[in-house]
Amino acid sequence: MDPGTGLTQLCGRYGVEADSEEALRLREYLALLRKWNRRVNLTASTDWPALASQFEEALWAARFYPRDPRRHLDIGSGAGFPAVPLRILRPSMQLSMLESRARKAAFLETVAAELGLAGTAVVCRRAEEYLESGAEGGWDTVSWKGIRLSSRALKALIASSAADTRFWMFHGPGLPLQDPAKGAESLRLVHQETFPARPAWHLSVFGPG
Repeated sequence: MDPGTGLTQLCGRYGVEADSEEALRLREYLALLRKWNRRVNLTASTDWPALASQFEEALWAARFYPRDPRRHLDIGSGAGFPAVPLRILRPSMQLSMLESRARKAAFLETVAAELGLAGTAVVCRRAEEYLESGAEGGWDTVSWKGIRLSSRALKALIASSAADTRFWMFHGPGLPLQDPAKGAESLRLVHQETFPARPAWHLSVFGPG
């Protein structure tokens, strides 16, 4: 299936109207992703079967995301999943994407600029360095996917977060932490959802313990 057609059908399934601003920006993001992936290794494939679950995960996760203004930090943003689609679907979000690889950070900066995503910033630093550098903190939501957050980064993250901060972890059977057992001791589970398209894949939402 053509990726544009696939994305349009997916948007319809999740209640995003084809002629809406959100759908337009999702299509623009898809186009940029496919264009940049020819020279920067953003994702293994830009064929629709490979991208469908990435977009669907973000559309699905948006159902659980508050609609009020949120300060959101995404760690290890990579190609922008799920942070960029979530920002598109929740325009009141103030998003900071933390990505240590310069070429991927440049891609994310281009996405934010060309899609007109106001209040979106990209920080090209390692998570530990950024979180221990006196970063402003106080985020409402912090998310990560595709990385195992180090114990050092988690400690700094908790120290710079508010009591009502929510940590969104996208993961398989185990928590995406360097030391899951020890890390869980400093967190409390608020709720966990299972992604319908991948029964072994979860969104776990934690608060500071």
